Amino acid sequence: MTNTEIIHQFFEAWQSGNKKAISAVMSEKVKWHFEGRHVLAGTRHGIDEVVELFDVMGCIMANSNPTIAKLVSAEQNNYVIECHHVVTNRDDSVNICHHISVLWTFENEKIISGRHFFADPVGADNFFNAISDLLNIKHF
Repeated sequence: MTNTEIIHQFFEAWQSGNKKAISAVMSEKVKWHFEGRHVLAGTRHGIDEVVELFDVMGCIMANSNPTIAKLVSAEQNNYVIECHHVVTNRDDSVNICHHISVLWTFENEKIISGRHFFADPVGADNFFNAISDLLNIKHF
């Protein structure tokens, strides 16, 4: 199985809430870094914390009517890098238009880490701070 296929399996399992299937493709010792200076920023440790981050981000994006274009995806050895252009279309005008990259790392056919990179870190901080205020997310 390719690393890209593992990512697809993770998202299928996450969307269906299938923790057993998530554990099949994600290490219990996974670390996920979400860059920034906002309440969502920081490093999550373990499947539960990583899934919680994806749950919060999924809620934010579901309410933001995003247009997401995958610009580049490359896989080599234990890594996959994905570059996206994300535009949100919220009714409250709290929006962002930015480029983001995600670096996935694998070991023994499991996700062991992930890291988000923002082309405009200040713009991402402003967006996530505003969204956190709107959704009353005080800590994470």
